[in-house]
Amino acid sequence: MAKYKVAVATNDGINVNVHFGHAAVFDVYEVDDVSGHYEKIELRQKPEHCDGSCGDGNCGSRNPEGSSMYSAAKNVSDLEYVLCSQIGPHAIQALARFGVRAFDIALPIDEAIAKINLYRSKIAQRASRLKGDTI
Repeated sequence: MAKYKVAVATNDGINVNVHFGHAAVFDVYEVDDVSGHYEKIELRQKPEHCDGSCGDGNCGSRNPEGSSMYSAAKNVSDLEYVLCSQIGPHAIQALARFGVRAFDIALPIDEAIAKINLYRSKIAQRASRLKGDTI
């Protein structure tokens, strides 16, 4: 049974409704790839020195490893996905450096996770077809 982890920017525990840069905490969920069942396993705090002020377009442009956006991305680097209501290109790039995929998806958490599970399923099917396997 394969599982993966998702960070969700939420302020009510029901909806994906917080901008990545404004999230003080992330709810972390573990999701079963097969059944789609998920459970909240952690509440992850934003790093102290990440103040969410990376919207000026200069975040990380001179020294990416010293930027607060880099710190925020590194904070979730052990997860596969980040779901938030909005996210800017600098944050997407910072997360991508760690192999984390970001989605701006303003939906109830259960619907958002279901969409991520469907996305993963389609990616796996496509990869299987490219290998010549049958599903």
